[in-house]
Amino acid sequence: MKKVARLFLVLAIVSAASAAESPRFDVAAPPAVDARSVIVIDMANGDVLYEHDADLVIPPASLTKIMTMMLALDAVDDGRIALTDRIDITKQDATLPYRSSLMYLQEGMSVPFDDLLRGMAVISGNDAALTVARVLAGSTAAFAERMNAEADRLGLTRTRFVEPSGLSEYNSTTAREMATLAREYLLRHPAALADYHSRTTMNFPRADVMPVGVDPPAIKILLQTTNKLLFSYDGCDGLKTGYIDESGYNLVATAERDGTRVIVVTLGGTSGPGGRERSGKALLDWSFSRWRTVKPAAPAPDAVRAWGGASETVSLVYADTPVFTVPASLTGRIDARIEAETEVDAPVAAGTRLGRVVFTSGDSVVRRIDLVAAEDVPQGNLLIRMRDAIIRFFRRVFVRG
Repeated sequence: MKKVARLFLVLAIVSAASAAESPRFDVAAPPAVDARSVIVIDMANGDVLYEHDADLVIPPASLTKIMTMMLALDAVDDGRIALTDRIDITKQDATLPYRSSLMYLQEGMSVPFDDLLRGMAVISGNDAALTVARVLAGSTAAFAERMNAEADRLGLTRTRFVEPSGLSEYNSTTAREMATLAREYLLRHPAALADYHSRTTMNFPRADVMPVGVDPPAIKILLQTTNKLLFSYDGCDGLKTGYIDESGYNLVATAERDGTRVIVVTLGGTSGPGGRERSGKALLDWSFSRWRTVKPAAPAPDAVRAWGGASETVSLVYADTPVFTVPASLTGRIDARIEAETEVDAPVAAGTRLGRVVFTSGDSVVRRIDLVAAEDVPQGNLLIRMRDAIIRFFRRVFVRG
């Protein structure tokens, strides 16, 4: 990757429907890393802190399991399956290439669903992923349809899956879309980091899962995580590694320090697991040295007069939570000012933009967040509308005078 001396970053795409806007910041680029495609985003809003060829389509390899894990935990939350449910392992579940990542399921085992999720998260078990797909959807193909439907729902237009493990080179994604997926996963299942992805070992197989008549291993077997950053990087608590020949070495790493959480995605590394680990560390180091997520004091906006409305006023609320990531150099003191309408004509629909809050650090604007109507204010009855029309008429006359 070519190193750039300075990097101008747009942390939010501004459109008519945007709830928040961040300006461009002039921040030194991170060092070059071993990856064809890179993106770094913040957890707070999904703002892009750095990117390099982030839309290059590359097979995700075992990063695919992030989608599989998300759908599996969705099923748990929805009550379609319980973590304690025992899954009978079939011959099909246990028939995979020996060199691929496995938790070494055996036909006839009875494995808690929770163990299958740990097998995916810790040891990247392809056999665990295929078993989860079979249990939840009946077949790998049917589960892949669910994965693609969820990708569509999230707007991931370049992400497609043909199976749930990542073993196939026909799965596809981009660094940008994988970062979006990882953030959605953590928002939807925040406990997954502690429950699954921060664990460094897994005891499997155990006596309680063995087929009838088959003795457990003579010694305790600890399967170790493939994410070595969990051992070497302070604050790292996830998320997933991946490798197949067609993609190279892939990584989604997340870490939190002092309230700042970032997600790093690198795709297409060529220098082995060590190069992948060094790349993740370099990007995390850069993130925490250059950026901070802040929670500044947010002023409460006054209500707006709603002329001709069934209610005299409409309350304003923030369209987005006032938590955002800025360059570390701008975190000393952050002030806020409100720019909002003082009056509007009814009817007013909830969510209508009626102003914004501008956050500044010194002379620099660091964030703008919309203020929107908190509730619907329909037109009032005829008497209310006539009264307000008269008040406004005389107000204009006297103001002119």
